[in-house]
Amino acid sequence: MKKRLLSVLMAAVMTAALLAGCGSKEEQQPAETEAPAEAGEAEAEAPAPEAKEGAYKVAFLPTDMSATFASWLAEELTTAFAAYDDMELTIMDSKNVLETQLSNMETCVAQGYDYVILLPLEPAAEDDYVAQYIEEGTPFMNINLDDLGVEKASSVIANPYDLGTVVAEFAKEHLDADANVVVLLGPSGNTDSIERRRAYDDILLNGSNITVLEEQIGDWEKSKGMEFMESWMQVHDDIDAVLSMNDAMAIGAIEAAKDAGKLDQIQFYGVDGLADAAVAIEAGELNATALQDAQVMATEAARIVHEVLTGENTDGYEKIQIPVTLITPDNVGEFITRYTENGMLTE
Repeated sequence: MKKRLLSVLMAAVMTAALLAGCGSKEEQQPAETEAPAEAGEAEAEAPAPEAKEGAYKVAFLPTDMSATFASWLAEELTTAFAAYDDMELTIMDSKNVLETQLSNMETCVAQGYDYVILLPLEPAAEDDYVAQYIEEGTPFMNINLDDLGVEKASSVIANPYDLGTVVAEFAKEHLDADANVVVLLGPSGNTDSIERRRAYDDILLNGSNITVLEEQIGDWEKSKGMEFMESWMQVHDDIDAVLSMNDAMAIGAIEAAKDAGKLDQIQFYGVDGLADAAVAIEAGELNATALQDAQVMATEAARIVHEVLTGENTDGYEKIQIPVTLITPDNVGEFITRYTENGMLTE
């Protein structure tokens, strides 16, 4: 059964991102966003939700709405917050620019947002700002990525080392002892990329006869995964596996291998558990991925924000790690079903 990503998923996210930003219409225009290629052709945007009178104002500042996981997380947060009558969510894209994200943080605090949820570009570069804003009275949450450098910031993450571990263990079972691999990394200094890569070292690479032929920073981007793979295949005709720190780059590499007629010769491993990754596993193209469940993240994030704002959480913050699940050909069917039922995939 052939599947494709349903474009409505990203259309809804784009609508949320374009609502108003954190600034006023006069001071700051909402960021324009483009749905990633995996989302398919754009369809008509859904109508903006009505403002909730007297509701707590919450801002979500993602890294880059053109990144597939950030878009998925934004969609799930929109859904999770819609379940609360006394909270409303505004989304502002940072477009993968640290200075923009820092400016958005400052604007949201200055304009009196009750809570800020941050998907940080560089936690270490943002920790001091977050700590200061919390001290001044605005609660913050780091979601999906956190170096845990701010004591009183809430945190909702899937442990990145665990995500790398489950995939590395599966790869170890399926790769030859003397395999040649290439590695696709996330942005420089990114905690998730560093920890996932460290798991590969600890479990698969250190002390083994596996050779890393090439390793490059792909910035989580599908296009860069494709570009690097095209280049690597021109130099190496003996690549046995692609170890990618996220699904999007792995899928880009898969497309390059398809074009070169080498798909059947190479194994591919990712992280995120995206809908299109599940489709790729079902098709026999991607060998495995690890799910960091955006739906669970969003549900937990909305709960924590509500408990902090209503005073139910007297500490003012909570730090949790959500479960990690390995997706392989053995269990991918349940995820195809889930993504079809929730509208992320259609027949």
